[in-house]
Amino acid sequence: MKRKGAVSYFGSLYGIMRSSDKKRTAEELKALRERLKKSPETKIGYAAFSAVIAGALLLCACGRSGAYVSSTAEPSKGINIETFSERSETSASEPAESETEYEYLPLPETAPPETAEAAEGFEFPEEFYEEINAVIEKYQLNEGCDGTEECACEPEYEVADQEGNIIIPRKKTLSVYFCDLESGYEYTLNPGAHYPVASTVKIPFCELIYQRIESGGIDPETVLTYEPRHYFEGTGEIVKGEFGQQFTVSELLTLAITLSDNVAYEMLKDLLPWKDFSDYLSANGCTHETDIRQSKQKICCESAGVYGKLLAGYLRSDGEYSEKFGEDLQNTRQAMIVSSYPMYRKYGWAGFSFHDIAYIDAPRPYVLAILSNLENEQNADVVIFKEISEIIERYSQGFGSAWEEF
Repeated sequence: MKRKGAVSYFGSLYGIMRSSDKKRTAEELKALRERLKKSPETKIGYAAFSAVIAGALLLCACGRSGAYVSSTAEPSKGINIETFSERSETSASEPAESETEYEYLPLPETAPPETAEAAEGFEFPEEFYEEINAVIEKYQLNEGCDGTEECACEPEYEVADQEGNIIIPRKKTLSVYFCDLESGYEYTLNPGAHYPVASTVKIPFCELIYQRIESGGIDPETVLTYEPRHYFEGTGEIVKGEFGQQFTVSELLTLAITLSDNVAYEMLKDLLPWKDFSDYLSANGCTHETDIRQSKQKICCESAGVYGKLLAGYLRSDGEYSEKFGEDLQNTRQAMIVSSYPMYRKYGWAGFSFHDIAYIDAPRPYVLAILSNLENEQNADVVIFKEISEIIERYSQGFGSAWEEF
């Protein structure tokens, strides 16, 4: 497996900066700078990367920072691959903070229990945990995780040499969130792991736009123009065309979900101040600062659960656009979570991110989110999502291990 150019050097830089030995770190940084200087293969400029190393050396001299550089390798090529990453800068035309007070739909009324055992009338049996653990062991997942809320695993850690060969591979990490919407019973696996959010953020963002439309704050027929500042590589159709293309808000909402169009998402940001969005996430249960920030936003079981319950709440409402939103979610790409019942889902796939979040309208409706740092080379990791979601569905609907009856 090879990743050329900047990725391998940044991966090496990240590996070096993890050392707690400042003297050794400084020596290795200087050696890396010399290696870069002599290499004709890299596509990044020596001066630019040398400046990054100089800054790292300064950190070594002044004391270690809590921040770190992670590998930014593009995901391996598979089927319907998506690339998505958060911009660190704020657009010059970002909308001003809204002074209007909006009333939003509440989360589904489930009266979540303080503990899973407190959910009256619903609880997974021991056999469920045995089957889930068997999948985790089968695919060698979470070997670097302790399963706690404070888990120190690093899903984004991977180191490559100057030729792009992976010398320290990522540890395959996966998390699961489940909520039975009738009882409020919640199950989580590896809740402490945080991953890049990728395009799953489009679920609550689009849902909030729809609520703004219904409250009269946004006209769905407003026409927006694709400008250079909206350019964003990766999935979607708009990026394949010229600047100047025009779309209604309604059309952009459909593109952002069905094609996971990154430019459509960037254009929709013109309508909603990020603070309004982050406040909305916080008000509905996202407590981690990393999961609501605009730059390098993360996701964990907690925030994935919020996304899924917001989605379920809107689709189960009598909202004017709930049917349209639901149709778009049923036509999104890259099937991962599976179900025998009507399912509304959105995936996210980028470097160190391979996620799926769904609301399943089963006899006992539920929310399921599976988050991971899997690469899905040749679509090989989809089977993990399939196996886990089949186990969840069997036990959540009362079929247990009797798969042949299901």
